[in-house]
This record gives sequence, C-alpha cells and structure tokens, in this order.
Amino acid sequence: MNNSVSISYVLSAYIELTRTCHQSCGYCSFFSEESPLLAIDEVKEKVADIARRGATEVIFIAGEAPQDFPHIQIALHQNGFASFADYLNAVCREAIANNLLPVLEVGYLDAFTMERFINAGCSVRLNLVCSTLSNPGQSLEKSRNRNPSTGKACIEGLHAAGIPYSLGFVTGIGESEEERLKFIAETGRFCTADPLLQDVRLTPFQPSSGCSMPDRPPMSFAAIKKTISALREAFPVHHISLPPHLCYRFPELVEAGLNDLGSVAVLTGDPTHRNFDVPSFETLKARLEEKNIMLYERGTLSTPVALNRPEVFEAVSNSRKLIERRNLSGLNLIDNAHCFVCGPRNKSGLHIPVQKSVEGHTCTFTWVPGPAYQGYAGIVHGGILSTLLDEAMAYAVMGAEKDILAVTADMHIRYLRPTPVGVPLKFAATLVGQRKNLYFARSSVILPDGSVLAEAEGRFAEIAIPGGKK
Repeated sequence: MNNSVSISYVLSAYIELTRTCHQSCGYCSFFSEESPLLAIDEVKEKVADIARRGATEVIFIAGEAPQDFPHIQIALHQNGFASFADYLNAVCREAIANNLLPVLEVGYLDAFTMERFINAGCSVRLNLVCSTLSNPGQSLEKSRNRNPSTGKACIEGLHAAGIPYSLGFVTGIGESEEERLKFIAETGRFCTADPLLQDVRLTPFQPSSGCSMPDRPPMSFAAIKKTISALREAFPVHHISLPPHLCYRFPELVEAGLNDLGSVAVLTGDPTHRNFDVPSFETLKARLEEKNIMLYERGTLSTPVALNRPEVFEAVSNSRKLIERRNLSGLNLIDNAHCFVCGPRNKSGLHIPVQKSVEGHTCTFTWVPGPAYQGYAGIVHGGILSTLLDEAMAYAVMGAEKDILAVTADMHIRYLRPTPVGVPLKFAATLVGQRKNLYFARSSVILPDGSVLAEAEGRFAEIAIPGGKK
C-alpha cells in the first residue's frame, strides 16, 4: 500500500508595480520611497509573457499607499489614471483578459479603497504581524500604525467588501513565542469560518540585504515547526503554506501540518527576498519524493464564493485546464527564464536571445565565445558547441510561434574543424522532417567566411499534453 501524502502549490509570478511605500518596516527589503511606477504598457507586456509561460496567477506587488508621493501621482496622471485604485483595477483587468487570476499584495487598504475592487476579480494577500513592536529599536518602530489590530480591521474590511483574501503571518521579527501563538489562535477564531478566506501562509523572517535588521537571526526550525502546528490547529480546513525558498527543511514540516507551498514564483523569483532563489517544480518534487510526499498543482482560489464570481469565470476555467494537463503529465516543461543558453535570469548563462532569431521553423543566431568556453587553448570546447547546436535545433522545431513542445531525443554531431575562440560564430538550424511525434532538425556552426566547423542532426520528441493538443 502506498502511504504517501500530498502537498500542493500554485504556479505563480510577481509583477512589481512600484516599491514606493510610506511604511518603513525593519524586516522588509522590498519597499522604498523613490521607486517609479510601472507604466501600464509595461504591465501589459509582462502579463502577456507570464500567461505565455503558463502561470495561473499573477501577484501585483507594490508598496503601501504609494499615491502619497508626488512622483507616483505624476506617473498615474501620465498613464491616464485618476487614482492608484483605478490603476490597480486596470492591471487586474489586464490579468483576467490573459486568463490569469490577479492577486494584489499592496499593503493595508482602507475601507473606501477596498470598495473599488468589488468587481475587479482580484484577491488580496494580507500580511499580518503578531505584535505591536513599536518601541525604539524594534522592527516596527518606524512603521505607521502596523500592528495586530490594524490587521484585524483590514480583514473586516475585506469581508465587508466581499473580496477573497489570503493571510500571511510574518514571524520571527521580534515577537515572543507567546505573542505569536496567541495571535494565531485569536485570528483563527476570528476568521477561519469566513468563506472569503482562501489560504494561510507562514513567512518566517530571513535576513536580506536592504532590510534594517540584517543581523537578526532567522527563526529556528523548531520555532517554525511549532508555528506550523499552531496554524494547522487554528485553521484546520485551509491550505497551510510556507515559501519553500525560506526554509530548506520544508519537507519535514508536513508532519506538523504543512500541506501547501503556496504561490511559488518559479517564473519571476520572489522580489521580497531577492537573495533567495525560488526552486523549480522538478526540484521541489525531488525534495518531497525523498520523504514519500507527492507534489501537485492547485488553483489560486479555493472556496465557491471566490470561484463563482462571473468576472473570473474564464480565467478559472483556463487555469483548471492548465492544472489538469500538468498534473497528468509526467514532465512539466516550465520556462522560468533560467535556461543556460537564453535565460535572462541565469547569472551564469550565455544570455543569447535565441527566441528573437527564429523565423518560421528556422533559427539563426551569432555568438562570440570568450576564453572561458575553451577546451584546449584558443579552441572552443566541443560540449559548448553541442549545447548551442542543440538549442538552435530545438528552437527550429518549436518554431516562431512555439506551437510545438518538444525535447531532445538524440543528436549526432560531426566536428569538422577546430572552432576558434574570439571569432563570431553563426549557428543555423532548420526543421527538416516529421514522423508521428518525432521531429528531425539539422544545424551547423559557420565562420564569417562561410566555412562549416561542425554539423549536427537531431531527433526531437513532441510532448503530448493530456486532455489537449499535442
């Protein structure tokens, strides 16, 4: 008998609208007072890209009340908006138009502003603190009215406005264990039966560059485990999550009540913890399978009152189809922009914009290898050439519209001449045939004078999407 348990996650992405904020929370490394506002045209581009890469939700993150600052007011006017709330409504509409469920993480909202989002189709992420911590030297000393009471008032406002929300408990920032556990229990009694509450997460403090308390130690694993148990007791029917990049030992927390990893920003990283890399699905799956724990994807919303809003009907339907296909598939091919060849987020990558070099089912790009990529002195390593020949063929198979999802089955390479370092190399590939779900491609490495240095042939297997087009 299989005694495994399951844990869920949401394939998510962040879009930073502005870091400008009138709060100065000591534990935070995200917010500032000088950050510009992301232009609405840039929002549209980012939303479309996130939708193309398969996310089911997008989290729009901003500082609290940025409209208090003149440069944000000017930017809102230049973008054609009378208020920050109007701007947020517009970004939510853009997400829904791309079949993404919008989530707002924009600090605490007043009751008047909340009413502006009744029909926006969004949900709200509310981060709570467990203690006042406003004395000199404490983490909320310079914050404005950030305490457990204002958090509770914000919950009441969201409930009154009928806006779905999730709760995040920010812990380890100076509160005592007694204060933390008491606040969790009180909050559970206050809103655990609320049909608008979607899920609950723990965000344990991790020192990050930019926060004003970088020397404060992170929470111990024992304290995190005890807090997870308290959350499970206070919220017995909800998803209880923890960002996996903030606690490496997250698989060990399942026995304490962890049953979710929440919104895992695989596609963009976590802008609130920039020095912590967000693990991919395959990495998470491997870590959990060591403990006989199965990982599956879920949707953003979890209660009927949130799911049945007419404004999100199409986005919910689309996300369900994506999730079903990925959960049934044995391989999740997620583009998180970390590809060694073309990924802009890979600090060790080549950063070649291969996708811009595709026309129809041909791919041509140029790369100048430096000495870091040599084998023998002055000669490019054959493995690097193999990698780039494979990349060129893969893009030729997928095509400019990327309407074919395929992986390399095998490839054969002929090295004709040594490839010199420091010379522009042209990589050219084309699709040459197809048989059932196999695609055949050829590629070459060419010097500026037309000399061919290496040639490759490859077979690429198309990945069938269960319940959908191959």
